[in-house]
Amino acid sequence: MHDAAQLPLQWRNDIGSQAWDSALAALGGHPLQSALWGDARKAVDTVSDHRWMALRAGAPVFMARIEERRLPAIGWIGWTPRGPSGEFAEELPAVLLAQLKRSGMQLLVSDLWRDMGAETAASAGAPRTIWIDLSGGREAVSRNLDKQWRYGVGRAQRMGVTVDCSPGETDLAEFFALCRSISERKHFDLPGSSALMQRLLSGSNPDVEARLFLARYRGRLGAGAFVIRCGRSLHFFWGATDRGAADARVGEAVQWAVIEWGLEQGCTRYDLEGVDPATNPGTYAFKKKMGGTEVTLRGKQYHPVGLRGRALAWLDRLRD
Repeated sequence: MHDAAQLPLQWRNDIGSQAWDSALAALGGHPLQSALWGDARKAVDTVSDHRWMALRAGAPVFMARIEERRLPAIGWIGWTPRGPSGEFAEELPAVLLAQLKRSGMQLLVSDLWRDMGAETAASAGAPRTIWIDLSGGREAVSRNLDKQWRYGVGRAQRMGVTVDCSPGETDLAEFFALCRSISERKHFDLPGSSALMQRLLSGSNPDVEARLFLARYRGRLGAGAFVIRCGRSLHFFWGATDRGAADARVGEAVQWAVIEWGLEQGCTRYDLEGVDPATNPGTYAFKKKMGGTEVTLRGKQYHPVGLRGRALAWLDRLRD
């Protein structure tokens, strides 16, 4: 009898979108590695990608969705947002790099969705986020909330705040307008677009799905949260709160609705997708009170496939 780990790998780059997302959910991958996200980015932003999967005895064990960043007369750089997923994700197989090199890739930049703990905690620029453990159920999540945050959920209910999960185009336009107004007021770039959000909502499938939650107070939009579920993990992507409705604790109301929905779907983790106490202390304090664990991710890793790739990696490190 052969040890399963010793069986040969079969490499494929022709996996359909639904099969890809089913495998990603089973491997515990991130939605940025999903076909849902890749198909939306291609349709809306014309971003091309390469999708490679390794199977052992017919079962997926590794996958990487690699976005192209074209460089005229040089080739292209590959970018795997929050990936790859599965086995040997940290040390990419030479056979994969060789395949990508043949298509003109000079450098692959990976970005693992993995808590590296103390190993990278002191690294300058390492991305940080907060993970909320949902595995213990509703009561356990509620107990872990900061008491002021928990009070905010109750206050919103008493003040008549309602939260709906609605993918309607009118609702989405209203939410995106609120996001854009906040980004302009705070002077930061708003990633994404209403077209991208709509494509994600309409393209959702049983394994990777997007949802928009909207909290209303006195008939007007007070807060919103756009999330994506990938298997048993839930991820916060875009959010906004109207300062005029903050006293009604609409922010707490919409996030608690997201958590309750995630619990209903059997999710075991809610990733708040990024914290920065230095540049955005208000948002950091709000997320910290939600009772999760602050984690440090791996950040960028560079996999050059030649001299040009090594030079490009050096330049990208300087830019960061």
